[in-house]
Amino acid sequence: MRDEMNRQPRGVNQDLKELPTWARRYAQNRTLPVVASLVIFTVGSCMFGGLSLLTAWAYIKGIRLLAAASMLVLCGFTAWWLWFSFIGATRIMRSISERLYRGDGGVSVGACAGIEQSRGPLLVGFVFMFCVFASVGLGFLGLYPIRLMQPVSALYAVPFLCYLGLKMRRIGSPFMFLWPGLYGIHAILLVTGVPIGMGPMLDMFVPTVGYGLVAALSGHVYGRFALHRLRALAATTETAEEV
Repeated sequence: MRDEMNRQPRGVNQDLKELPTWARRYAQNRTLPVVASLVIFTVGSCMFGGLSLLTAWAYIKGIRLLAAASMLVLCGFTAWWLWFSFIGATRIMRSISERLYRGDGGVSVGACAGIEQSRGPLLVGFVFMFCVFASVGLGFLGLYPIRLMQPVSALYAVPFLCYLGLKMRRIGSPFMFLWPGLYGIHAILLVTGVPIGMGPMLDMFVPTVGYGLVAALSGHVYGRFALHRLRALAATTETAEEV
């Protein structure tokens, strides 16, 4: 009997020590907002592509009223997209996250942990955007084979995604490193001639969205496991305290 009484406190103490670890793992892997942002990105890309094609088709066919209307809609959507990208995204994604995880309760690993308030991240973001426009422009100018657009983009996309992962390592999911890893592997396969090419635009779009979804959903699955483990530990400690 005495041995059992001695073992129980040690077990409870061990569970108490594990609670912060699993709480942090759960908080880091609340990755459904990443899925939501990729869905928004996909819809936005389809809107840009569809409206651009509609405008061009209407202009070529001489349907000037339709061309003008679609151009106005495209300009309005572009303005909204810029607002969303630089101003509204943070607030909107926070609201989406609160709704998605409303039933799980509140948990945090520090809102500002791992994020430095400096010009570094802003500069990196501008460099990344410059590389995007430069690589796409050079590709369409024929300065490198258009079929290599995705491998060329990997030269800056993979370091950029790794940089984000390292900057957010205290609050972000480790599974998000799958994104640059898979993107880089995809680029290597294309360069070595593996027949997975789908055309320049799809070669860019599918790996960007697809591998992002793989990484985010992997983190989400692990997050659900972490939440289950966290609740089990909490229930065990509560039971022990009642006894």
